[in-house]
Amino acid sequence: MPRQRRFARAPSRPLGPGGIAALLTLSASLAGGCYQGLGQDQTAGTPTAPSSGDVTDTGGVDPTGSGGDPTDGTDPTDGGEAEFAPAPARLRLLLARQYTSSIAYLLGDAAAAKVQTPPDSAINGFESIGAAQLALNDQAIDTYEKSARAVAAAADDATLAAYHTCAPTGSDDEACHKEFVANFGRVAWRRSLTQVEIDRYGAVARDAALAFGSWELGREYAVAGLLQSPYFLYQVEVGEPDPDQPGQRVLTGVELATRMSFFLLDTTPTRELIDLGEGDGLVTSDDVRTVAWTMLETPAARAALGGFFAEVLRLRTLETLPKDPGTYPAWTPALGASMRDEVLRLIDDIAFTREADFREYLDAPYTYANGPLAALYGLIPDANALGDVWQKFDLPAEGKRGGLFGMGGFLAAYAHISSTSPTLRGKFVREVMMCQGIPAPPPDVVTELPVGDDYPTMRDRLAEHMTNPSCAPCHQLMDPIGFGLENFDGIGVFRLVENGVDLDTKSNLDSLGEFDGARELGSLLRQSPAVTRCLVRNLFRHATGHLELPGELGALEDLDASFEDNEYRMKELLAELVASPAFLRVGTPE
Repeated sequence: MPRQRRFARAPSRPLGPGGIAALLTLSASLAGGCYQGLGQDQTAGTPTAPSSGDVTDTGGVDPTGSGGDPTDGTDPTDGGEAEFAPAPARLRLLLARQYTSSIAYLLGDAAAAKVQTPPDSAINGFESIGAAQLALNDQAIDTYEKSARAVAAAADDATLAAYHTCAPTGSDDEACHKEFVANFGRVAWRRSLTQVEIDRYGAVARDAALAFGSWELGREYAVAGLLQSPYFLYQVEVGEPDPDQPGQRVLTGVELATRMSFFLLDTTPTRELIDLGEGDGLVTSDDVRTVAWTMLETPAARAALGGFFAEVLRLRTLETLPKDPGTYPAWTPALGASMRDEVLRLIDDIAFTREADFREYLDAPYTYANGPLAALYGLIPDANALGDVWQKFDLPAEGKRGGLFGMGGFLAAYAHISSTSPTLRGKFVREVMMCQGIPAPPPDVVTELPVGDDYPTMRDRLAEHMTNPSCAPCHQLMDPIGFGLENFDGIGVFRLVENGVDLDTKSNLDSLGEFDGARELGSLLRQSPAVTRCLVRNLFRHATGHLELPGELGALEDLDASFEDNEYRMKELLAELVASPAFLRVGTPE
């Protein structure tokens, strides 16, 4: 049975008055709405703007760069038995896809089509961490203002009318405006508005309606204002103090509903989930698991998990990945998109369709491919045999292909424009799959590889790095892993020779053993505890918007154990993660 913990719940209540600092006037721009309520004391229940801080992008790995001992398969983040202490409370800006999906839920697809957002920025390899640490600049605020105006104008009357039962008696019907503000604001802000906030935005709607002689235009101005508030733009995760645990704050019901929805579904919580949060539906860890399982049965959960892996595995770049057409004539943006879909189809099949041991994605002896991809892999004679139809294929063992490391999406993303890169492929395995940090190269690093008849293969050309004292410590960690994948060229085509020379692809991965090819590498990693622990930590970082702290390691070790107890099924891991105290609690704001 999975290990369970119960936790105390602080009473759920709305945050204190915030919203816009002054009423919007008809002649004034709505710009500045993103500052609404920011800069106030979090401990009083009102959010504070996140600081950009002093951050370094370490690619989603151990920020210390120590990486632990890569030869023993241990997790570099493992610590002692430190007392549980969650990370400090902070706000998190909605990611672009979360903003868009939220607008679609609130105002419909036509409004979502008008969305404008600033680009997401990753810190430590995760956009969610960037969203928690980077402050908005003037250009981003202007973008959100324009977006709020555009989506408010694009929402149709039927969609907006669903947020009020009153029938307006005229442009001066302020009571009806206030009913709309209360109902729409509750769903948009993911918690009930205070009376002060209802009055404030009701006045915005009233002034606009009287000026334009249209009750509906007043409603539109209220929508535009509400969508510029930090209560919409940010996930508010400040919690309530736990009197029994000084320094710990328990997320309120609506804060937890919001955090769960954006993590598991990549969108704003539904009205029903807000009801649960404001009631007693998310009081215990068992409640949270029950609600999580309901969420995990929806199509949005499958898409959200795919979004996580698309980010972590760098699949989003495949359609625009530059490749030399002379070296790789088969490469096209459409092929890159197919490679992305191949990985996501495999992940979806294992995690949701079959609910199997998720480690299978490392060495699966089958894949999903359409015509062009199956032809590239040599599974069918030509692309016309299937066209755009997707089919499941068993992979022949002699082709050494299997699991993630034999997929074109990984092999192309971690290669150069006109060649392979054992270094990049090995670095990915160390950092992303095992959470082992690779130190930055020295300032005088040699970047040019030798050329000529004496160096016919990439393995030959990298031999200098493997022996040069300034290069060897890092390259010995990365290159041997990549050498075992040299049967696959820079877009994933299988090959036996390079420049007329037979390839030597036998290699080893520390004390885990020898391997030859993608499937054998995946099988080694499948047995490594460091890999499953790293997956748990990467999901946690994505879910909470921060790197794990020493005081959270015990809770993460419980998740590791639960993952193993549940035979490494992904849905169980996701349900246990949101029920973990490291997800349910935050620390005192800094």
